[in-house]
Amino acid sequence: MDPNTNTRLEFTNHLVCLPIPDSAAPKWKKMVETHKVLLDKLAHHEAMRPNLHQVYMQPAKDKNKVYFEWDFVGRTLGYLYAIPPSLANLTAKEQEVWEDAVGRAFLAKKLITGKDGMLDQMTEMAYPEQRGRHPEMGEEIEELASLLGA
Repeated sequence: MDPNTNTRLEFTNHLVCLPIPDSAAPKWKKMVETHKVLLDKLAHHEAMRPNLHQVYMQPAKDKNKVYFEWDFVGRTLGYLYAIPPSLANLTAKEQEVWEDAVGRAFLAKKLITGKDGMLDQMTEMAYPEQRGRHPEMGEEIEELASLLGA
């Protein structure tokens, strides 16, 4: 995939369709499966419509909290595929990547399911034009996010 020519939809479809090896550790497999479904749901959320068919490296038309989480969840899935799915005999660097992915999953869960407005605040800090513009994630996305780090 080339981020300068492929769209966000193509990147999403690519990540969602990556195979899960038979040798995958159960906790790696569960985390990958949950991230794949969540990434697909975020990509097809109404708030992602302005961004989905843009080239990946093109600045997003609407940098809302759904876009923020789509990017975060997609990058976490990339981390997971960067380490051996068996989680056996990880190098120190691979262990660090695994621990980072686990931490990112917990953070995504907290941000998406939290009712404290933290995701709205983070989005506004990064993208001030989003002040007061916060699309609802929806029950299905929140339910999927609740499975992260479980």
